[in-house]
Amino acid sequence: MRKELITQMGFKKFLDEFNNLLKIEKPYWVKEKEIAAQFGDRSENAEYISAKEQIRNIDKRLRFLDKIIKNTEAIKTEELSHEKVNFGSQVTILNLDTNEEKMYIIVGTYETNPSENMISNKSPLGKVLLNKSINEEFEFIINNETFVYEILDIKKYNFKVD
Repeated sequence: MRKELITQMGFKKFLDEFNNLLKIEKPYWVKEKEIAAQFGDRSENAEYISAKEQIRNIDKRLRFLDKIIKNTEAIKTEELSHEKVNFGSQVTILNLDTNEEKMYIIVGTYETNPSENMISNKSPLGKVLLNKSINEEFEFIINNETFVYEILDIKKYNFKVD
């Protein structure tokens, strides 16, 4: 199975969350559950039920994060060329019909965040943008509507890795 690409920033974020849940959050809730269990009947013990639910949610998130960590390959985007649109590129495009400019950052599937203009390298637009050059025009079809864009700018996005 081919690994999904992820930026170093994204990988670190998931790894930090995994470690926090495993080493801090889960032990806290296990202790809370043990304390609550001492109050008697567990079937009517709200604190016990709540702690048990928190542990279940943490375990579910840990399994999800573990899957991401094991099935991704962290890429040093600063070492990639950004002469053409690449993984980790910040690309500015111009809609040639409306003269509207848009900026996108190409990231891995697990890191997408539309509110921050972070799109997946596997998304329809992300796939079309890859390997395009400045001043290159391209068509993008969505919902049977064709849009014509031009690449205005490509640069390496400066991911903040704590």
